[in-house]
Amino acid sequence: MKIRMALCCAALLALTGCEEETTLYSQLEERQANTIIAALGEEGIDSRKTPGDEGTWNVMIGASHFARAMGILEQAGLPRRQYQGVAESFKKTGMVSSPSEERIRFMDALAQDLSRTISQIDGVVDARVHVVLPENDPFAKNAKPSSAAVAIHHRYDVDMADFVPQIKSLVKNAIEGLDYSKISVTLFRDAPPKRKTADKTGRKNG
Repeated sequence: MKIRMALCCAALLALTGCEEETTLYSQLEERQANTIIAALGEEGIDSRKTPGDEGTWNVMIGASHFARAMGILEQAGLPRRQYQGVAESFKKTGMVSSPSEERIRFMDALAQDLSRTISQIDGVVDARVHVVLPENDPFAKNAKPSSAAVAIHHRYDVDMADFVPQIKSLVKNAIEGLDYSKISVTLFRDAPPKRKTADKTGRKNG
């Protein structure tokens, strides 16, 4: 009797096309979840979002599509990294910070704000900005100059070299006293997707 019931359930699943779901990502903002669902939909993979904890969302997907979905999202740089800007970093907590701690927090917040802005450029998958603001003696003759380093991971089909001068100008204008020559931009091109090859029967492999 148990065997017969199991066979009936298996047949029902086969007829309805249902399959086991698994959580692809959890604790996402709704915008992140929507972006992921849209990206997977363009590749023919169905997914859906469900409410998570504390106003967050989960993205659910058929278990058989999990590996392919992760590859697609990694290629697209999703979900995008969350940045903490100046306003978030300098929220009042009631604790007294030393000038050095405040300075370090400011540099980190400034770098994250710039990273977030650059990451919104079309073709950029991810961006990181590292800012160095030396603590110079105001009476010293030879002050150490400020500097900034930008690392950009971009799509394989986008030539970001043309954007480098604009990115350097953006960073220069955002950091007081920063010289244009002290800004470096390093580009990392994403690997192109693997091409599918056809076997002797005409079916595509990949």
